[in-house]
Amino acid sequence: MFEYLKTTTATGLGCMFLVSMGAFLFGFDNGWWGTIQGAEAFLRAFGSCSLVDGVETCNISTPQKDAGSSVQSGGIMVGSLVAMELNKALGRRKLLVVTGMISITSSTEARGFAINMYQNVQIIGYCLAAGIVYASSKRDDAASYMIPIGLQFLAPVCMVTLSPLLPESPRWLVWNGRRDDAIRSASRLFGTKTNDFDAEKYIRELEIAFEKEQANPKVSSWRDLLHGPDFRRLLIAVGIQCWLQAQGSGYIVNYMVSFLQDSGTSDVFPFIMGLNFVYYGGILTGHFLPDNQGRRPVIIYSTAANAVFMLVIASINTAVSPSTHTSGAASVAFLFLWQLSSGVMSPLIWIICTEAAPTRNRERVLSIAVFISFGVSLMITSVSPYLQDKGYGNLGARIGYIWGAASVLTSVWSYVMVPESKGVSLEQLDYLYEQGVPARRFGKYHFTDAILPVEKVESEVQVQDEVVLEPKKH
Repeated sequence: MFEYLKTTTATGLGCMFLVSMGAFLFGFDNGWWGTIQGAEAFLRAFGSCSLVDGVETCNISTPQKDAGSSVQSGGIMVGSLVAMELNKALGRRKLLVVTGMISITSSTEARGFAINMYQNVQIIGYCLAAGIVYASSKRDDAASYMIPIGLQFLAPVCMVTLSPLLPESPRWLVWNGRRDDAIRSASRLFGTKTNDFDAEKYIRELEIAFEKEQANPKVSSWRDLLHGPDFRRLLIAVGIQCWLQAQGSGYIVNYMVSFLQDSGTSDVFPFIMGLNFVYYGGILTGHFLPDNQGRRPVIIYSTAANAVFMLVIASINTAVSPSTHTSGAASVAFLFLWQLSSGVMSPLIWIICTEAAPTRNRERVLSIAVFISFGVSLMITSVSPYLQDKGYGNLGARIGYIWGAASVLTSVWSYVMVPESKGVSLEQLDYLYEQGVPARRFGKYHFTDAILPVEKVESEVQVQDEVVLEPKKH
């Protein structure tokens, strides 16, 4: 199952994990906010309380939910734009651009596994935060919510302390003319005593690919993003990120408490923990499904499953209103199934987005994709409470119709737009896009070289231009 990891070294695995600490921080931040909305001490301190059937009930207002959920998306939007130029100037290690760093420091065979480390560690952070909130919610003082907030400092401290141990991206070093450093970095990342990895040959192939890119008069231009293969790749990167948000991913993260309550659940904390662990189980499939079964089938079928489960949840809450114990239990059961299929889907979002970014415009495409994605997230998290809450749209759990319909469109869009990139190097992906190969035909071609889109390297400076595009043997 994990044969594709045979080219991954201990240094490579350590790099994946350490860089993913940024994802841990992101997950922890989402986890404490999405869960704290069910903690009595937090609601009493920042919300308003009223008597309902003789029982005091405390809630934060709809505008407060909006503000708490939206500020994170706004910050990420700003950060994605700032990171673009800093990334090129300072390198991947100093800036710790998580998914970009992982994708270009992992082997081709294990790239899907590596990028999924981002999702894996992110959900660990989310589950840990939810567990801490659950445990501290039994307190009735300010420590109930200050403990999870304060623990967020651990991840950035680890990142700052351990980042000097990371090797720099060999590709970034080649692009900046640091050949000797690139060879040393490649040796650390990919070489072992038994695999006979030739770091000099590897770097020379990267140099050849880079020189061919430099010979292209359209190298690294903003204008490229508006036409040709780079425009197609931009549409894929932006599209897959936006479809993630449109399916309600950010909504469920930020408003899971409200969604469960609208489905008839009173004690939400045990269900939140269960849903988190089911989601994590789905995330773990990202370590083998994309690299074994491919990107296209996993994204198409998982989003189709998302559509079915979410539409069933919305239909149950439409047919039975107000919710009964039976309808609430059915809704929660299908929400567990939705979490599982969503967990299977989520790693593919970042894998597809990262692989869609072209070599010459990687920073620009990734920055734009993240910026627009979290812009959509900002819009959804801002509008959702007004659509859902009583006194406004009052949709309740019927808001699932919106997320289910978006999942249907995502599945269709993925079939049309997303190419198969399993086992293909980033340089070979550049070639296939340049040749305008249709998305459904990417998986039918292979190259005889591990890095370059050529039959073989004849010498250090000469490359045979013949490209081998043969159907894969089964």
